[in-house]
Amino acid sequence: MKYRIGIDVGDRSVGLAAIEFDDVGFPIQKLALVTYRHDGGLDPTTGKNPQSRKATAGVARRTRRMRKQRRKRLNKLDSVLKHLGYPVPDQEEPQTYEAWHSRALLTGKKLENEAELQEHLVRAIRHIARHRGWRNPWWRFHQLQNAPVPSPSMLKMIEAADERWPGRVPHDATVGELGALVAEPSTLLRPRTYDAKKHPNTLNNKGESAVLSEKVRQEDLYAEVKKIWARQHLPEDHFLPIVEALFNQVRPYVPQENVGKDPLPGQTKKNRAVKSSLEFTEFRIVQAVANLTVIDRGGKRLLKDDEFDKAVHYLVNFSEEAAPTWGDVAEEIGVPANRLITPEIDGVKLNSAPFDRSSQKILNSKLRKNSEVLKWWDTADWEQRSELIRFLSDATDETIISAEQSGLSDIYEAWPENEREILEGLDFEPGRAAYSTDSLIKLTAYMREHHVGLHEARKEVFNVPDTWQPPRESLDSNTGQPTVDRVLSIVRKFVLACERKWGAPEKIIVEHVRTGLMGPAARYEILREIAKNRNNNDRVRQELIDGGFSAPTRADIRRYRIVQNQDCRCLYCGTTVTVETAELDHIVPRAGGGSSRVDNLVAVCRTCNSEKGKIPFAQWANSSKRSGVSVEEAVERLWSFDKVGVFKGVSGKRLKQQIARRLRQTEEDEPIDERSLASTSYAAVELRQRLETYFNKGKAYGEESWFSVDVYSGSMTRGSRRAGGIDERLLLRGQRDKNRFDVRHHAIDAAVLTLLNRSVARTLEQRKLMQEEARLGSRDTGWKDFQGLGITAVQKFKEWRKTCLVLSDILAEAIEADQIPVITPLRLTPKNGSVHKDTISAMGRKFLGEAWSKDEIQRVQDPELYLLLLDELGKARGLEADEERSCTLPTGSQLSADSEVLVFPEKAASILVGTGAAKIGDSLHHARLYAWKDKKGKLNIGMLRVFGAELPWLMRISGNKDALTAPIHRGAQSYRDMQDKTRKAIEAGLAQEIGWITQGDEIEISPEEFSKLGGELGEFLKILPETRWRIDGFYDAGRLRVRPILLSQEDLPNTVYAQELSKEQFSLLELALTRGLLPSLSNVFEQNSTKVIRRNSLGIPRWKSNGFLPVSLDIARVANEKLGE
Repeated sequence: MKYRIGIDVGDRSVGLAAIEFDDVGFPIQKLALVTYRHDGGLDPTTGKNPQSRKATAGVARRTRRMRKQRRKRLNKLDSVLKHLGYPVPDQEEPQTYEAWHSRALLTGKKLENEAELQEHLVRAIRHIARHRGWRNPWWRFHQLQNAPVPSPSMLKMIEAADERWPGRVPHDATVGELGALVAEPSTLLRPRTYDAKKHPNTLNNKGESAVLSEKVRQEDLYAEVKKIWARQHLPEDHFLPIVEALFNQVRPYVPQENVGKDPLPGQTKKNRAVKSSLEFTEFRIVQAVANLTVIDRGGKRLLKDDEFDKAVHYLVNFSEEAAPTWGDVAEEIGVPANRLITPEIDGVKLNSAPFDRSSQKILNSKLRKNSEVLKWWDTADWEQRSELIRFLSDATDETIISAEQSGLSDIYEAWPENEREILEGLDFEPGRAAYSTDSLIKLTAYMREHHVGLHEARKEVFNVPDTWQPPRESLDSNTGQPTVDRVLSIVRKFVLACERKWGAPEKIIVEHVRTGLMGPAARYEILREIAKNRNNNDRVRQELIDGGFSAPTRADIRRYRIVQNQDCRCLYCGTTVTVETAELDHIVPRAGGGSSRVDNLVAVCRTCNSEKGKIPFAQWANSSKRSGVSVEEAVERLWSFDKVGVFKGVSGKRLKQQIARRLRQTEEDEPIDERSLASTSYAAVELRQRLETYFNKGKAYGEESWFSVDVYSGSMTRGSRRAGGIDERLLLRGQRDKNRFDVRHHAIDAAVLTLLNRSVARTLEQRKLMQEEARLGSRDTGWKDFQGLGITAVQKFKEWRKTCLVLSDILAEAIEADQIPVITPLRLTPKNGSVHKDTISAMGRKFLGEAWSKDEIQRVQDPELYLLLLDELGKARGLEADEERSCTLPTGSQLSADSEVLVFPEKAASILVGTGAAKIGDSLHHARLYAWKDKKGKLNIGMLRVFGAELPWLMRISGNKDALTAPIHRGAQSYRDMQDKTRKAIEAGLAQEIGWITQGDEIEISPEEFSKLGGELGEFLKILPETRWRIDGFYDAGRLRVRPILLSQEDLPNTVYAQELSKEQFSLLELALTRGLLPSLSNVFEQNSTKVIRRNSLGIPRWKSNGFLPVSLDIARVANEKLGE
């Protein structure tokens, strides 16, 4: 079967389409159309500072590891103390100020009583172990021993304490002695950051400075222990084992087994180099230069040897703050910028020139010019600089050992702490190259010496065959970027399902928007920047309205900005222009639409624009008799513009250089080519390469049968739908112009992508540029009638338009038949992000024999004790005080009336974290549905919400590793959270579990049936009779949070089905798509029409599964079966 796959990656959504084609290339039928909505890996609990689930889980994992290592270290210290005969208490001592006095006492005078000495010593050592300060994580123990003391931070604290308490602070005071000075609650010991509004009376908010205001260093604490040993004449053979246990530290490292190996012959045992290394930087520069080509009269050619050397030397030694461009390289080697063709590596066009970013990170950091680091850098050779960069960016044993052997570690430790902190905070380029450092050096040397590309160098240096390529990542492997992995998982499942059912596709075409493959944090920054630009545009629009413009367009706003940047002067002749009189012109035109980038679009007067016409400025200026018009005058005028707006700072200087280069260009730009359309983003390249790797198994790169995947960025499909007449032939909710309100548009866009070929894509991009040129300028570009450059391009475009008409009919039928489902992937693993709030509250405490209210019993932390107290409570409202009250827990522990009981501070689902309580209400994993009949025979549905924070415990105590079926302990927070009627039905044996639901589940309802029920949902269905809804949460024990699954809050319409919405109706629509509607569980699931729909990768409902996959639920049918009816 001949079919093609289209993939449209939107912002947190993916449209997928499989369309069958005939032999001529016309679509026959839709095989699959589906839109996926996903969260991009976002942890919903992170709020205004979005982070991925992976990031928050990583923080939690590292915290757990840190606490585990801390417990292990403290236990080891206690074992050493016991082994040496010191009295270690069995229980953790209270964290009081007594330990500070013990530390000061031990360094202040000799204690004669042996028992007293040992008691104070153990308390002091254990206190230091729990507050042992900071040391460089790379330091070994011998470096700690030899570190100079007191440290600079310690000297500052001693000086500050002496000013505060004159005469009471010795010049060689220890940390313990400083702490003992203020060992009381009324004095601030350590810095605190309590919020001034919430805690106005705390010491920090009253302006008091902390005594230990600087970073406490481990070398100072080591010196304190050493002083204790000397003052108390303690056994010397006890000192070393105690301090080694006290200051034991696990060095950070990257496990060797996690580092990829070099695939080249003879190099397979060597680690792949980090991309931040200077070796890879030089390799990347030389590889890019080797792929540069120049357009001469005789056609395209590679760089000459002298051009090659000049380009490499320029980029390797580039040291300016702003990044170099290929135009700079062209200027350096004496080639017109428009004749230098941007290189392409592994099918990806390098839009920016590579340079030494790692060195620039160090040179442009916050280090002072006379810093020790930069002094060393100026005298260090290339190898030493490279080793420093590897040391900072690659925490492997190999790198650390190399630094120690070369002496770099000692040099590094001798640098001031603040300079080391700056270096350690630098953000070097992540990832690893395909080859090892040794291979990179050899390949680079050969390429530079023989002026050849990587392909030839690889063959000669490592004797690999002509078709050899480094192995690529498989379709099954993850990238490590949560959003990309989420999209990749959706695409992989769809593509493989298509292949299983219909064989390999003829073609795969992908398009993605800018934020479609970005992580939560990067996406948030982009959206914030977009919002900022929108606000700025609104401000300019208002200024234009105040100045007399009736309805300013985007073109007016852009013209206003450019005129302001040019000091209201025509760039070509210097005449004064205004927003009303200025016109925008492309300095250098291009067949098929000129570039409207900021370096090619300028404000000019109407006369200059008319005379120049559609030729390059330099060509016109050389023959123009108009006063003030010449290349040199225009360049001089450009440099005279104030350093404001886009001409501000380093980037402004770079922009002026680029504009000046355009002013001197005498030839038109080459028409855009296919390479210009391909997406160059890292994530898009990863997606393309994985798909190509899968479908090209056993094939050599470049052979005729090679399966290629086209990946475009931007809005190609939007122009496709309009140019092909698809929009005007489709109706989505009564609207012909498709917008983002209905998320099925992603599947429609994916279907449109299947029609694209590279020629049509190029023509569509040219139409877009011509339309932009017409919008910004004053002349008609004829973009509406443009069908391509050349007979072949025109013919292909006309054929494509015919296929668009056929496809629009297929899509219209799918929309009418409701055959474009929208799916939200379900998260069913127990580990799917943070499971509790970050805020830890103090636990309450009560004695077992005290009086207990029903609310207090509900808040008992121990599940077993909760059940015992609940049984004793019975139907009473509370328990009276009882000095004889006692109980035995299932573990055998005996509790008496004076036993202390932990109680959660609030009546909210919580867990014990350390010694405090954390709320877990946002960690709901799923809800289990229960059905029972009341006395009148009416079906009742209730739910038990299962908190993800409790799943590890529930699975452990039950031995059941399935999160969806593990029994729920009656004392669990999940069980306590249930509505009373549901709990009573379960405990009476009336209720039967009929299934489960989770966030993302699709619910199918009958709008006619539900609209009669009233409430928010009923009123909404009168406006929009939506059949399909998505569960977006469990608002409380009896209510759901639902949203219409096909709708998005983007582009909310004022008119639906040709009916204008009232203010109240629009507000309800907005509410449903933002907060969501909150119907009761019983209203939703007790209707006969309600079904829970779960689909396979192709969007087909799954009612049966042999592989334990989630299946759909017909609620009424399943409930009646379970209840024996």
